[in-house]
Amino acid sequence: MLNRSILRAAVASIPLLAAVPAMAQVIPGRAAQREPQTGDEAVAATVAVVGDAKGGATVRIAVTLDIVPGWHVYWENPGESGAPTEIALELPAGCTAVQRADGKPAIAFPVPTVFTHGETVFGYEKTVTLSVAVKLPESLPAGGLPVKVRTSWLVCKQSCLQGRSEATVDLAKPVAADSKAAKALADSLARLPKPLPAEWKVAIKGVEADKAVLEIAGPASAAADGELRFIPNDTPGVLLASGYLADAKGRVISVPLALSRESALGKPLEAAGLLVVGKNGPAYSFRVAVPAP
Repeated sequence: MLNRSILRAAVASIPLLAAVPAMAQVIPGRAAQREPQTGDEAVAATVAVVGDAKGGATVRIAVTLDIVPGWHVYWENPGESGAPTEIALELPAGCTAVQRADGKPAIAFPVPTVFTHGETVFGYEKTVTLSVAVKLPESLPAGGLPVKVRTSWLVCKQSCLQGRSEATVDLAKPVAADSKAAKALADSLARLPKPLPAEWKVAIKGVEADKAVLEIAGPASAAADGELRFIPNDTPGVLLASGYLADAKGRVISVPLALSRESALGKPLEAAGLLVVGKNGPAYSFRVAVPAP
């Protein structure tokens, strides 16, 4: 089974062009509104430092993307198509960013919206604030702590456009706590997935060479007729057996998985993702190892 990570890497190397010529939107009584021609026109990126800049403290680099109505950018797992939004940093000496296992900055993504217009994809529309936590050195230099922030995104509607932004901000000069950027970050952090509570049980069952079942069971206090939704992370070698999203009613959701140890990039298999409880309820994140058969 070919893993989506490999496919996306191949697609990412191909220049992205608009598949359909941009059309002007005509609304009676209003001037025609031209559709974006580039990814930079479709998305405006604003970068700010938020926090208390003291020696040894941790601040956040907040990147707010304001997206032209009707278009969307992508979550860390885009879903059936698309590409994740990325943030790269050039940090000054003495500063360290929280990192993922692959060495890239660990981006704090709020819970995504699910788009199902022909394809199932995960992302954001209108506006979203992503952030990276950075630890400052014990002593702040008099010359400041300039950091270069490079943000890249794929923005789509009927066609897709690649966009990029580059900005330099000073980690020693955060914005005011009541600023627009700080408020946007606070809202974003409030919508981050939370760790799955201990009363929710996650298990991998029926493991065979090429398949298994992910089962998430809620506590007795969970609504018997409640709605559950599983949004998967991009986990090499582990895919949903059918589709890119799983839904269920009740206290238990069972998700058939397709396994391909050859596509696991040499790593142990694991299932990971978000459990969303209710239509707009809390979202919980989790990871669970997939044992060998």
